[in-house]
Amino acid sequence: MVIKIYVTCCGGDKAIAAVEEAVKQAGVEARVETVKDLAEMAKAGIISTPAIKIDDQLVASGRVPKVPDLVSAMMNAVAK
Repeated sequence: MVIKIYVTCCGGDKAIAAVEEAVKQAGVEARVETVKDLAEMAKAGIISTPAIKIDDQLVASGRVPKVPDLVSAMMNAVAK
C-alpha cells in the first residue's frame, strides 16, 4: 500500500501523525510518502492541503481526518 500525504504548511504535521498512527492501528504494511512539491500536487489533482491518497484514491482533502476514518480507508484498500 502506498500512502501519499500532500502538505504545504497548515495541518501537515497533524496529517502525518494521523497517518502514522492509523498505519500502526490498522497493522498494514505501507510506504508513506510526504509530498511538498506544488507542481506534483497539481499533477495529482490536489487542490486543498493537507490531502491524503491511499493507493491513488483521495481519502481526505483540506482537512486532517480522524485516525479511525483513516484506518477504515486503509482496510478498504487492503480488501480490494
